[in-house]
Amino acid sequence: MEIQRAPFSPELKGLRQTLRQELLPILQAQPDWYASIFFERKASKTYSANLKQTQVTDQVIQGAVLRIYDGTTLFEQATDELDPGALKSFALEFARRVKETAPPAGATRRPYQALNWSQRVAAAKLDPELLIQIPSGTRADTQVHFGIRFRHDPRLLGASEALERLKGLLGRIKAKASEIGFPQEDLTFITARQTFVDEQSIFIDRETDMSQTLYRVALTLITMSGSDRTFARLGGLGGLETLEVKESDIETLLRDLKGLKKAERLVPGKYPVIFGPVPTGVLAHEAFGHSQEGDTCARGRSKAWELHQSGEKVGNEHATILNNPAIYEMAGEPYAAWGSYFFDEEGWLAHEQVLLERGVLKTPMTNLTSAIRLGVPRTANGKRENWSTGVYTRQTNTYFSPGDQTLAQLLARMKDGFIALHPAGGMEDPKGMGIQVGLSFLEEVRNGKPTGRLFKGPAGGDIQLTGYTPDVLNSIVAKSKIDADTDAPDRSRHPFNDAGGCGKYHKEFVFAGCGGPYLLLDQVILG
Repeated sequence: MEIQRAPFSPELKGLRQTLRQELLPILQAQPDWYASIFFERKASKTYSANLKQTQVTDQVIQGAVLRIYDGTTLFEQATDELDPGALKSFALEFARRVKETAPPAGATRRPYQALNWSQRVAAAKLDPELLIQIPSGTRADTQVHFGIRFRHDPRLLGASEALERLKGLLGRIKAKASEIGFPQEDLTFITARQTFVDEQSIFIDRETDMSQTLYRVALTLITMSGSDRTFARLGGLGGLETLEVKESDIETLLRDLKGLKKAERLVPGKYPVIFGPVPTGVLAHEAFGHSQEGDTCARGRSKAWELHQSGEKVGNEHATILNNPAIYEMAGEPYAAWGSYFFDEEGWLAHEQVLLERGVLKTPMTNLTSAIRLGVPRTANGKRENWSTGVYTRQTNTYFSPGDQTLAQLLARMKDGFIALHPAGGMEDPKGMGIQVGLSFLEEVRNGKPTGRLFKGPAGGDIQLTGYTPDVLNSIVAKSKIDADTDAPDRSRHPFNDAGGCGKYHKEFVFAGCGGPYLLLDQVILG
């Protein structure tokens, strides 16, 4: 199947012209103002099927965010009234309000000038997948479009076909259950849920006019037997090729569920454990992901900024964590990681950033205002839940750098302990540096071999890794390669990043990926 790129929708071309030609001049009427416009449209479709019913839901949300930074204060106003006349009136009233607002008493003036294309490209090392979509000789008025690559167009999948595919998956699960000796009466619940989000955005300021189209595709399978539950999650940015469910995926789902029915309860204590790629990503996300968000640092809510300035180590030589919204292929998969995009909501081009290098904290992630306040470079981490909510510094794909071991070598090195492959959320305390990583269950390892014996939490539910973040990062003994099942050198540039999400301040949900290699931890607190 030929590789295609997601196009910019023709019906948005008129709006784009209005934003550039009619609204932007109003917003940048004062020579020292920095003005920008961000438009977003998310059209989502969700299909679900279980043993009793099917369901289809769809939703479209869209709106425009107008911003003016006058050197001391960033003003922002959003609307979903997209008629050209209404937009112009909205912009005029917004600009008038900004002009009549006096700067705060004692405010420090920090002017900002928009970067041109040459400066934007030079500001960070950009992925070739992004660079090849920027035309040569690009100017301020050049319309630049970035489209995600795909093979099987998700827009062509109708509701009836989607539901038939999901019901087919349910049939495969039931058939596999019989094959492995799982009684049908014990399989009390099965559900399959598929989501497709067509995300289109436009960013315009004095020096740029760009758009992007992202196809976000995900599939979740859940099986239950009484109160025991297992799940599998697939997805990424691309086409329907991201949703291939292998027979081995289904078998693992059911064998784990079968094992949970007779699982023992873990005695709380300190144990050696190997984290699989997804729990490793949750650890990275919670350890020095949230605490390295620039707005959290600027508000004095994170210990990381102080530790970055002092250079104090918070982990050992294995503790290297990256954040990267520019992962367009990962771990041998030909599609983009879940938290990826080409530019953020503030128009900054996506690029890789090292947050923690061999235990030493580096410059935090930023959005426009946190970069200005902290006096550090901008990164592509200005994100919002949707057009109607505020922008914050947010994570994208957060992961540990790979090591040089195979999974078999890590198991042999650990000898006796546990392996954790399935996460159950996480929490952190950026100020106190406490951490919690949830694990659905553990599998016992004896003499370097998984035994198939599963363990639940002490109360019969999830297991929690808890501790002081530097202690946990200093407990890392070794890391696997990206391609952990072979002795050959890694062929993949980026590790697997799971399809997940992230909340901030108990709200503000955004898409995020978390992953990495297998991680061997010694004597961490599990309970």
